[in-house]
Amino acid sequence: MPQSLPTLCGSIMGSPFSLSAKIHNAAYAALGLDYTFVCFGVDDPVAAVAAIRALGVRGMNVSMPYKTAVIAHLDAIDEAAKVIGAVNTINNLDGVLTGYNTDYLGAVRALEEVCALHNKRVAVIGAGGAARAVVFGCLQAEAEVTVFNRSVERGAALAEDLGARWGGSIEAFAAESFDIVINATSVGFKQPQSNPLDGRLASHLIVMDVAFMPVHTALLLQAQALGCRTVAGTRMLVHQACRQIELYTGKPAPIDIMEQAMLQEIQRLKL
Repeated sequence: MPQSLPTLCGSIMGSPFSLSAKIHNAAYAALGLDYTFVCFGVDDPVAAVAAIRALGVRGMNVSMPYKTAVIAHLDAIDEAAKVIGAVNTINNLDGVLTGYNTDYLGAVRALEEVCALHNKRVAVIGAGGAARAVVFGCLQAEAEVTVFNRSVERGAALAEDLGARWGGSIEAFAAESFDIVINATSVGFKQPQSNPLDGRLASHLIVMDVAFMPVHTALLLQAQALGCRTVAGTRMLVHQACRQIELYTGKPAPIDIMEQAMLQEIQRLKL
């Protein structure tokens, strides 16, 4: 008898393309599952969703710029993904495609390794897709969330839409008014000298950066030098991937093995 094909999972876009594959395939191997994860570079998100159906792809990660475009072509959308307005995970269960957003869970799980979020005063810098997920997650965890953003229009709209406070421009951020500050912008991603909060931190803060390359961003290095507790973007990344593994396999994710694979690949990509 010929060997059956492995269960296929994959990713639509997602640069660096190899990272998700390394994380997921390490998890599948550790779980002893005949799953294979492949990254697909596509130009047409509608055709990509159709391919999930045609090929029976078990699960598909979705990266920018397609996190919104795929929504109208799925069979169901998880409530959190509806509110956030973005899908980063498509779960194919018996032919029914359901869209999820695991970014917000990744952020909350990573932060809650450091402290409980209930009633914490959280400042979120940014108003893009990552910021929406982070704000939603922190509000779900019953934190008091204030949004700061360079663009007043976008930042105020995000805060109003999700029920957070609007704090104004980044220059209006005052460290003494918060317990936690989260950089949810792209500033610092592959930019080891860039720090969106340069000189604005204080030692009592917990500082999180959603950027994961480099692992130790300029923001986190400055925070550590001040004595702040820090949360790296890699921790959020691996936690959101854990939720994808849970959805695709129905099994607990082997987070330590996934994190090791992630860090090794980031190190390789840096060389």
